[in-house]
Amino acid sequence: MPSEKLTELLNELETLMNKEKKYIELITTVEYLLNLIEPSKRDKFREALNDAETIEDVYELIKAIKLQLGIQGAKKYILTIE
Repeated sequence: MPSEKLTELLNELETLMNKEKKYIELITTVEYLLNLIEPSKRDKFREALNDAETIEDVYELIKAIKLQLGIQGAKKYILTIE
C-alpha cells in the first residue's frame, strides 16, 4: 500500500492531468468553431484564444463564438427572406 504522501502526490498528478485533458479538448472545440466564423471576424477570436489563460477564459470564448454564430445565422436567414 502506497504511503500517504505518495497517494497525495498521485492524486494531485491525476487532477492536473484531468484538467489539462479538459483544456486540450476545449481548445480543439474552439479551433473547430473558429472555422465556422466568417473570415473577417476570425482573427479577433483567434487572438482571444491565444490570450486565454484559464479554462474559464476558454469557456467565455466559446460563449462569444456561439453568439457570433447565432448572429451569422440570423443574418443569413434575414437575407433569404427578402
